[in-house]
Amino acid sequence: MNPFVRFGAQLPSLKVSSSAEFISRDLRRTNPFLADFTVRHDTQYICLTPLLKEQGLLVGLAVMRTARQGEISEEQKKIFAAIAPHVRSAVRSQMALEHQGAVLMAAALEALSLAVFVCDREGVVRAMTPAAETLAGQGGPIGLRLNRLRVDSAPENSALMQAMADAAADVSSSVVGTGAGPIVVRNPNGLPLVLEILRVPRREHGFRFDPRVLVVVRGGGSVDPGRLAHLLQSIYGLTAAETDVALSLAEGRPPDVIAASRQRSVGTIRVQIRSLYGKLGVNRQSELLALLRQLG
Repeated sequence: MNPFVRFGAQLPSLKVSSSAEFISRDLRRTNPFLADFTVRHDTQYICLTPLLKEQGLLVGLAVMRTARQGEISEEQKKIFAAIAPHVRSAVRSQMALEHQGAVLMAAALEALSLAVFVCDREGVVRAMTPAAETLAGQGGPIGLRLNRLRVDSAPENSALMQAMADAAADVSSSVVGTGAGPIVVRNPNGLPLVLEILRVPRREHGFRFDPRVLVVVRGGGSVDPGRLAHLLQSIYGLTAAETDVALSLAEGRPPDVIAASRQRSVGTIRVQIRSLYGKLGVNRQSELLALLRQLG
């Protein structure tokens, strides 16, 4: 381990120390980090202090010095110690702004009546819309554990964790974009809830509390035909023709009208209906409509 980090983590907040106090000649010679890394990068000396020490969080301030500069002087160390409290105040202000960003984002999404969990890059839920709060408190397949989103099914939970981690680490786009494919869990009635993972633009030089991942849970809302068609094909394996028939049934069209509009025989349409019913696990049109409303 980096001995600078190891020693700095043991100091009380705002306690200032330099490498002259905790790095011996023998350690410089035998420690791989000191003997190799700091020499290659010419950062052999350090003056440091922890600014904030909380559960799972350490924010520090350090001045690295080259071999030519040598150890920091006592006068320079006093200046460093005088600056540190002001830097800590700035860090706390930035962290508060990042926390507020999650709250503001949740408030904006509330107007859209969406169930959305706003998470930071560590996967911690920093804010949620009222619909998401209700969903997480129902004792269903979606909930919070130690402020982290969880689903009941182990495979889906693993997929959710991986998708959130991938979205948080993705810096390829400067705009909100879709991360992994949708994740489907079942509510107590056996109907599906679809979780979509979205990444949020990364802010440079943040403290890891800014919103990085949105988890949108859909079910029971209005139907978006394009999105619904994608879900039917990607999740349930419907063909393009079966998807069109399913959406037509959802609009209340009978098989003969669907057959005429698609220039197919009624028999062909009925075969496709039986096939899509089997793939979706439904037995009648009313069940199909209920399922599509959940997916929508």
